[in-house]
Amino acid sequence: MRIWAFPSFYPYDYPDLHWHGIFAHRQIKAMVENGADIQVVQPVYWHPGGLLAGLHPDWKRAHELNYPAKRVHDGVTVYHPRIENLKPSRIFRKSYHDRYVSSIIGFFKNNGIKLDPKNDIFYSQWAPDAGMVQEAAQKLGVRSAVMVVGDDVLILPQRSKHNHDFFVRTWQQADIRLAVAAYLGKEANKLVGTELPFYTIHRGVNYDFFKPAAQGEQELLKREFGLPEDKLLILTIGAPNERKGWHDLFDALKTVKDSYSNFVLAGVDGGLKILDLKEEARKRGLENHFISLGEVVPQKINRLYNAVDIFCLPSHSEGIANSVVEAMSSGKAVITTNICGHPELIKSYETGILIPPKEPKVLSDTLLELIGDEALRSRLGANARHFITAHWGNFADNAKILQDILQTR
Repeated sequence: MRIWAFPSFYPYDYPDLHWHGIFAHRQIKAMVENGADIQVVQPVYWHPGGLLAGLHPDWKRAHELNYPAKRVHDGVTVYHPRIENLKPSRIFRKSYHDRYVSSIIGFFKNNGIKLDPKNDIFYSQWAPDAGMVQEAAQKLGVRSAVMVVGDDVLILPQRSKHNHDFFVRTWQQADIRLAVAAYLGKEANKLVGTELPFYTIHRGVNYDFFKPAAQGEQELLKREFGLPEDKLLILTIGAPNERKGWHDLFDALKTVKDSYSNFVLAGVDGGLKILDLKEEARKRGLENHFISLGEVVPQKINRLYNAVDIFCLPSHSEGIANSVVEAMSSGKAVITTNICGHPELIKSYETGILIPPKEPKVLSDTLLELIGDEALRSRLGANARHFITAHWGNFADNAKILQDILQTR
């Protein structure tokens, strides 16, 4: 069985793109290591060469990224067929949807790849793009599997009737339905109004990479990341936008500072800079209590977890936050919100602490509780680590489950 994976994002050696699709990559790499015949196809915008590329922002951006037609990333082959991108759009009016589907069909035709309905399957994540991949699969006569991961169920379908209807059609017509959390599959079925079968495939974690530090190592790691050695350190990781709960966290820490001031928040905030995080900290008198680390490359992020004392992610919407899983695997005490799939991951005050979203007062009280109770932090971290290794599974375990579903269902 050949699996053609169509992730919406995939890691690329370019500023702010090292993390794009990293969790999809880790899952796909695990399937490769399990012996799966799997190739990654990620369509990207076409652009003209030379000076012409500077005539339009879309062309200029595509030219700067300069995706090759084929590359190998960390042992995984990635193809980049071009999405037609002619300008001006008032003349070339073909929809993005149609151009995307055409790029996939053209990829197989141009490369002379013969697809077999019995031996080929398209696997895509993130429902908006998955719907286009699914349409290409139908035109090419092969089956499709669709994985929903978070906002593609919880936010996007509610923004317009078109989005809603497109999601419903995608979920209904998929040959195999998958979700990273059982909650998401149930919510997808609510949108459709029918109890359709789906599989829950939790993303695993490499718990041999994300593991507790050796005794005495924390101080060295603090110095490695330029973090103060005499402060209690809180870590959060998330794109700098309101949905990740940055405002709530800053508001909570403003209150925390009134009772306990010997702390620093370290923030990893790669991606589109919607919020000015340093300014948000300054407005709350936290300029001496916040360090923005920007984008930390995946190869070093495990060391950062081990440099801190508490991990906190007060997001408003998630499937299941991979950073929470990684922090738990690293043996950290975690505070996060009781949204979406998080209750499938955390039992509050046993393997972490769950709080309601958009409640800075509850968050500040919980932070103060953890700050003041080292024994509680230690117990939660140890229990979290045990749960991940004993029950949650690594990428290889969970990828094998996904691989078996794709190859046999």
